[in-house]
Amino acid sequence: MKYRSILFGVSLTALLGAGAAGADRGQSRSSILGELKFRFDSAALRAEAPAVLDEVTAFASANPDAKIVLDAHTDPIGTAAYNVKLAIRRAEAVRATLRHKGVDDDRIVLAIYGEDGRHRARYADDRRVTIWSTREPLAAVIDHTFAGRGTAVTWQRPLTVAQIEGSMPVAAR
Repeated sequence: MKYRSILFGVSLTALLGAGAAGADRGQSRSSILGELKFRFDSAALRAEAPAVLDEVTAFASANPDAKIVLDAHTDPIGTAAYNVKLAIRRAEAVRATLRHKGVDDDRIVLAIYGEDGRHRARYADDRRVTIWSTREPLAAVIDHTFAGRGTAVTWQRPLTVAQIEGSMPVAAR
């Protein structure tokens, strides 16, 4: 796995090159938990969000070893830089609600696609955060994101390369 750069801030951000190897998100190790749609140019959660996020919270409680991944997308209207920022705001809105419902920040991973991810038939369907779970190492989430033309992956706390690759367990609090 090649890292173009790693930035450390409030959260750790890994930016990988476009040539990163793809990760297989196999059914036995991961699953789609839900999807939230957004209005044009908005990061506000819609009326159906609480029901979806209640189910995600219940899953997280029942599966303490699973990571919750938020794939954040936008439609292609606007500049690429603006759309990445909008995707981040959407993912942050979902993360804030999950945190409020009791999901530990350390288990939530944001995978930012902006306008560069896989497009759907209608722009309205591109304005989304897809929520999925995995027990794979963080490196697999990173690989999967950048193989799908993602822009950034963030998570709450700094980790070693061994922890990212899953060869060393991360101590629980």
